[in-house]
Amino acid sequence: MIEAKHRLGVIFFPAFDWAISPTHPEREERLLYTQDQLREEGVFDIDGITEHKPSVAAREDVERLHFCLPTVESVITQSHMVSAGGAITAGRLVMDKEEDKAFALVRPPGHHAMKVVEGNRGFCNINIEAVMIEHLREHYGPLRVAIVDTDCHHGDGTQDIYWNDPDTLFISLHQDGRTLYPGSGFQHELGGPNAMGRTINIPLPPSTSEWGFLHVVDSVLLPVLEDFKPDLVINSAGQDNHYTDP
Repeated sequence: MIEAKHRLGVIFFPAFDWAISPTHPEREERLLYTQDQLREEGVFDIDGITEHKPSVAAREDVERLHFCLPTVESVITQSHMVSAGGAITAGRLVMDKEEDKAFALVRPPGHHAMKVVEGNRGFCNINIEAVMIEHLREHYGPLRVAIVDTDCHHGDGTQDIYWNDPDTLFISLHQDGRTLYPGSGFQHELGGPNAMGRTINIPLPPSTSEWGFLHVVDSVLLPVLEDFKPDLVINSAGQDNHYTDP
């Protein structure tokens, strides 16, 4: 039997009741196809890779982070709570040392959701990555956390939430904001007075090659992470940076 180098926990939640439209790429089939492909390829037959069920985030997990206007119930659905719960499950698996690493393949997404929520921004209502981080800090104590956002779009919501947090490093590799929503994520955006340099934006030209992307990872991203010495590294891994994404 093949054995994984690291113990990996995988969490799925395709959100059957939430979609932009029946034909939009952001719909339940996206993760269902992914899950089927992983099973077909025998990924879950590898010793050390385990599938876990998502938990459901609690209301206090959302309110610990967000101001939802006019109410929490008006801006989120049960699917948002399970998606955030999937991220929380991933974090707890690692913190409890049940797994070495965890991968939450969940939707709806979250990185455009800012601290104040008045509806959805870029399909995001609550910031599931940030909900997870603050849940872990509440239950496990202070943590130095690095967030690496590799979505094609700038993670403006995550940047907003951690703009003044010196214990959170936010690095975003994204397509140049002059060419793509949300029109932000430039090099001069470095963090607030209490966290200057804790926000690092790396806007890339449209159609940046794999070589170009990996060059940035090796020459900028990895040295910064090594210098920061985080307790936990989170990859906000939007898949729309693939060249076939519409």
